[in-house]
Amino acid sequence: MKVLLINPPDENVVPEFPDAKGEGFLEASDFGKFPPLGPLYVLSYARNSLPQHQYFFLDCVGEGISHAALGKRILDISPDLIGLTSFTISLIDVLKAADSARRAAPSAHLCLGGHHPTAFPIESAALSHFDSIIVGEGEHAFSALIECLEHKRDHTSIRGLYTADTIGQHVDQHGKDARFHSYLRVPAAYVENIDSLPPPDRAYIKHIDYNSILGLSNKLATILSSRGCPCKCTFCDVPYKKYRPRNLELVIDEIEGCIALGYGEFHFYDDLFNITPSRVEAFCSALERRNMNIVWDFRGRVNGVTRESLARAKSAGLRLISFGVETGSDEGLLRLRKGATVAQAEQAFRWCRELGIKTVADYMIGLPNEKTVSDVQNNIDFLMRLDPDYAQIAILSLYPNTQLYDEAISRGVITPGRWEAWARNPGPGFRVDHWNEFLSDGELVDLHRDSYRRFYFRWRYILKRLFALRSLHEMNSNVLGALKLLSRR
Repeated sequence: MKVLLINPPDENVVPEFPDAKGEGFLEASDFGKFPPLGPLYVLSYARNSLPQHQYFFLDCVGEGISHAALGKRILDISPDLIGLTSFTISLIDVLKAADSARRAAPSAHLCLGGHHPTAFPIESAALSHFDSIIVGEGEHAFSALIECLEHKRDHTSIRGLYTADTIGQHVDQHGKDARFHSYLRVPAAYVENIDSLPPPDRAYIKHIDYNSILGLSNKLATILSSRGCPCKCTFCDVPYKKYRPRNLELVIDEIEGCIALGYGEFHFYDDLFNITPSRVEAFCSALERRNMNIVWDFRGRVNGVTRESLARAKSAGLRLISFGVETGSDEGLLRLRKGATVAQAEQAFRWCRELGIKTVADYMIGLPNEKTVSDVQNNIDFLMRLDPDYAQIAILSLYPNTQLYDEAISRGVITPGRWEAWARNPGPGFRVDHWNEFLSDGELVDLHRDSYRRFYFRWRYILKRLFALRSLHEMNSNVLGALKLLSRR
């Protein structure tokens, strides 16, 4: 059998922060191009488990493959099984890619995976484009599907795999399972022992240059040292609540494999890399035992570091941390259930400055406690005092399966059922909900733009950034970011 996995194009992604014309201001795609680890893990596990088949991978986003060109690429491969990964906001592109796949390989089995069928399993199973969907983590389920198709066996008993005919039998059978977010209504595929999974086979993507606008080079590798997040932030819909760390020696093995392929920069994409300071120190010890000298960064929480753990990490090559600060008031942090305080954020950023670790403040405006323009501006005042090296500012987005979304519905801030209806029949013009009880979308988008410009267009900040540049890529990224901020209206 020929097995093809596709990361679809991103030509019709729903804008999170649209202006009056529906155009987004600094959307996710503006911040870089990252390897799609999810489908690569699925593909690598299948190839290791079932090596008798041929495997192919198309990252349409990374390679710049358009919808117009995708059909020809699929036709050239002529696959028997096609898996498409997905996010809900990219569903139009997913379905367009599925249409191309159906025309190019009419007899192939089409399977939908990724975040979308986990968030909307019932609606996903009803989509006529697909023969099956996978809810949850796809490694075991997708490999089981390959075996069933190879031997022409029934595949409807695979855990986490559903069809339009079978999903109704499983709705609300999930029960209370602490491993998952409570919104899951059907049993999900799940990998308990993630050390049993081979690392993503980057041979499929080694010809693609990935990068972050905050990075140093075009040879960026993303790595997972764990899966799952036990935190209960009210704005987050990460489905896997059980934290599962990988054996750090296996993580170092993966890094060595990336270095052999020419990667020189490593971004840890864990939901929660620094669950404890001791986990950070243990990773540093693993690097030191192998005499590894790498440039790396991670996403983390301000209450998951100590000065000692940061000092160890800096000595082991840590360049940058993206901290989920979110907001500049303890009232807002309580509303988000971040489990951190403003004082802890100030302390973490102060330590990083003292140690020479670059920082990113992931930040939001438009929270329920921000009732006026002045409230938002005061929130940005704290960001300026925090003085990170970079800031990534978002408008609070209300996504289904989150506590804030449910609260917004109960208070009449947003209309229920919009996402479910769109998931059944997506079309142009759909927008992400924001908390518009006090400020309109237009006001929030204006404040979003002004907050970015207020932070970045300070002479003191500009001079500091110029003196801190370390590579041509970093300089180009900074210039490109400035031009985007100036050009977006």
